[in-house]
Amino acid sequence: MSDTLNYKFLSRLQPGEHPGHRFMSDTLNYKCPNCSAGLAFDSESQKMKCEYCGKTYSLDELDKIEEQAEDVKEVKGDHWEGFEPEQWQSDEKANMAVWSCPSCGAEILAEKTTGATVCPYCDNPMIMPEQFKDSYRPDYIIPFQKSKKEAVEALKKHYEGKPLLPKIFKEQNHLEEIKAVYVPFWLFDLDTAGRFRYEATRTRIWEDEDYTYTETKFYHVVRSGKMKFEKIPVDGSRTIDDTTMEAIEPYDYKDLTEFDFSYLSGYLADKYDQEPDDLTERVYERMEKSVKDSFEKTVYGYATVVPKQEKITVTGKGKVKYALFPVWFLNTKWNGKNYSFAMNGQTGHLIGDLPVAGKLAVKYWFRHHIPLTVLAVAAVTLLRLLGVM
Repeated sequence: MSDTLNYKFLSRLQPGEHPGHRFMSDTLNYKCPNCSAGLAFDSESQKMKCEYCGKTYSLDELDKIEEQAEDVKEVKGDHWEGFEPEQWQSDEKANMAVWSCPSCGAEILAEKTTGATVCPYCDNPMIMPEQFKDSYRPDYIIPFQKSKKEAVEALKKHYEGKPLLPKIFKEQNHLEEIKAVYVPFWLFDLDTAGRFRYEATRTRIWEDEDYTYTETKFYHVVRSGKMKFEKIPVDGSRTIDDTTMEAIEPYDYKDLTEFDFSYLSGYLADKYDQEPDDLTERVYERMEKSVKDSFEKTVYGYATVVPKQEKITVTGKGKVKYALFPVWFLNTKWNGKNYSFAMNGQTGHLIGDLPVAGKLAVKYWFRHHIPLTVLAVAAVTLLRLLGVM
């Protein structure tokens, strides 16, 4: 019976034409037309039986399914009027990659910068080490410390204490998407030197029986010194907003550990598409702001301080390391509009925009500003009555 069965299928079918059969090289694999699991001959029913869903098929039934599939294939191939498949553009092809899920076999279309993902069909974690072969291997990684549940709770807490947030937003907004992503970051080490000159003033006021005196002294203040920066983080992905990534900082480097692929399992991971040289301007902007703020904080005890001259230089060559940092991205939808949020996957710091209710905004303004205005007018009127003004 077994020899006759194999002979019948092999003599009639061409590889790939039958929905119930899949040919892999020289191996014949029978697939269930219902669920695509394997079919095996059942000696009790004398039929082909699915190992997964339990359905059985006679040889005649499989033949009819085959004929129906061939008819559908013919219709699809020749009789769709006006259908001209649009080809992928060359720039689109350059940014795409197709991966096969090792668990269920589904083919996943992803951007070439995707280094890890989750199969949308079977939830199987997928790591694509091939994506990293032509790029630098990450030096460090900060593993996720916050769970999906904690990210959702942080979003709900973010809604609290917002007087202008529409009340029904909390109830009616829908969490459309939540994903955990390892974002590529470059970490820069820099040695800098700075020299600053400020113009400052001190004021002294006193009175006698006839006059009020004001004495203002002017000072030229100079500050100079060196500053060493270690691991200035700058994200290396063009698709992720730089301002958002800076807003969810800082990361605590105590959890910075050597990279291992096992940390990626179950999470999405992006590969950098910006080299360190592409980010020099952003690194210098962050460094210069820190240097300015640090030196200006040393000039205190004055009534006013005005920067007049500054010079910041980078001494020697900097060092660069490549790291992956954890970020939760959450997207909600309300009244037809999308609202995006990002949460630091280590510290739980969350940022994002929220809607503002117009009526609440008006009420808030009247409640907090009108009383102040009334008080100010009353105070001026009183002073005029007393002859002060």
